[in-house]
Amino acid sequence: MKTFLTLGVLVAALAAVPFLGSAYLTSFLFTVLIAYILAQSWDWVAGEMGYVNLGHYCFYGLGAYAFSIALMGKYPAAVAILVAVLLTVAVAAVLAYPLFRLRGDYFAFATLALLPLAELLAYNMEWLTKGGDGIVLPIENVVSQTYLIALVVCVVTFIVTIRINAIRFGYALKGIRNDEDVAEVLGVRIAPVKTAVLALSAAFAAIAGATQAWQMSYIDPATVFGLNVALIPIAMVLFGGSGLRWGPLVGVVLLACLQQWLLVRMEILHATVYGLIILLIGRFMPGGLLRANWIRNSRWLAPLSREHHSFIFQAPAAAAAPVKVQGAWPRLPLPHLKPRPGTALLSCRGVRMEFGGNVAVDNVTLDINEGEIVGLIGPNGSGKTTLFNCISRVFAPTAGTLTFGGQPMGALRRDQIAKLGVGRTHQIPRPFGDLTVQENIAIPLMFHDRSLSPGQAFEQARAFMAFADLERRSGDRADALSLQEKKALEFARALACKPRLLLVDEVASGLTPIEIRRFVEQIRHVRDEYGITVIWVEHIFSALAQVVDRVVALEQGAVIANGPLDEVVKNERVLQGYLGSSTAEEAA
Repeated sequence: MKTFLTLGVLVAALAAVPFLGSAYLTSFLFTVLIAYILAQSWDWVAGEMGYVNLGHYCFYGLGAYAFSIALMGKYPAAVAILVAVLLTVAVAAVLAYPLFRLRGDYFAFATLALLPLAELLAYNMEWLTKGGDGIVLPIENVVSQTYLIALVVCVVTFIVTIRINAIRFGYALKGIRNDEDVAEVLGVRIAPVKTAVLALSAAFAAIAGATQAWQMSYIDPATVFGLNVALIPIAMVLFGGSGLRWGPLVGVVLLACLQQWLLVRMEILHATVYGLIILLIGRFMPGGLLRANWIRNSRWLAPLSREHHSFIFQAPAAAAAPVKVQGAWPRLPLPHLKPRPGTALLSCRGVRMEFGGNVAVDNVTLDINEGEIVGLIGPNGSGKTTLFNCISRVFAPTAGTLTFGGQPMGALRRDQIAKLGVGRTHQIPRPFGDLTVQENIAIPLMFHDRSLSPGQAFEQARAFMAFADLERRSGDRADALSLQEKKALEFARALACKPRLLLVDEVASGLTPIEIRRFVEQIRHVRDEYGITVIWVEHIFSALAQVVDRVVALEQGAVIANGPLDEVVKNERVLQGYLGSSTAEEAA
């Protein structure tokens, strides 16, 4: 509350500047306000979602041109700004489809190409943009109006940032930033989220461009699309700390002040010194100034370095209601399914998966019945994990069909399959590393049941953390967990998908005998109590032998055995290719 009161007083003081301050101060602060709008709206895509959009300034220029053309067409300024926003959002939505088919450096370079392309078009479309002559707007004294518009939009930008990080949409962005394939398997529909955040950032950039064009009364292609100005807001975000609540604001204020000081104090080389300082920050303070250790350890500055998750709802342990216990285990907020014995939940018919000339899954025909615990075994490279990937739609099978609960899965997206009732773990744990344990588990909960608010999802997540013995680590980042704890988190997060079918991929590997026994009991409990069907891939055969109803053996992608445990362990091909005689004797 004290922070927001301080911000309110600061905004009120800034609002008085055009009326009480000097023209220089008004002009300088206006530039800072515009830079913050551009920097923070860029960080919604880069810092929150992890896609580095080097062409963000293109939306600024498009907004400036659309506003200027509309204003010259005798439209009122308010209507001209609205036209600029709507046109820019439409362009961003169209560009989203081809751009988001790329990732990483390819995405960054593709967006960077937008700037010279837009500049070239602006120079050549003279009938609309006046080419190199630029557009001269009617000379008006709009300094106060444009300043106040920029200030209001800045406040809205900050509020939107806070709001994004407290709602389901923000967690979709964070999931994409960490691992978008996993996010989709957990139920997040990726494409609309990407398009929405690009359109949102473009809208604010367009307002910034329109407002600055109105104040300047003149624009030309180099001014609104030039690389010499386009990358400055991005540098400001990286300087302060991308993905932090206060990072863009601190970066904008410090670098804007530094830039002004250099311009006044140094007649030459000021741009060189400016760039050198940014390079030094990148070298010695990776992640931005606010992530530096001396900032985090400072009593007064540490609050500026807080990650977004530290602002989000997490029920204090002392105030939270105790997790309900059912027998030896916490009661999970899962539906109690009623399996029908002998009824196929998952049917695979002739499933084949090829990678070039390599056949990873070879004509697999298999039924998994409701309420079964099925062990899936085979040597390394036999196609076990690939089959899991086909079921969860990480891969689209080359041939064959998959049916779940009588519904064909071939046309479904990964998020649809997750909502249909398929949850999975990964052989190598893939938690969302920069999110907390509680956030990792809350994400599938809030996307499986959209009636749940993030706060309610956080509350439900406590039961899954207790079940996986992770309550004490609830507020810790997932990348700080041990390997065993990450596997426990994977299992808890898969259960949070509220699955009908649970795909477990080598969770027991690396665990102690006591931990393996506990995990076996957990598998048995979720089947017996909640009716969840389980397919368990595991190399520790003694663990499987304690709980499975049936064993399926794969070799070179093909099913070589399928039946009760005591029959499969006597199969000659299984003995030769996987178990060995000693293991078979132990299982028998």
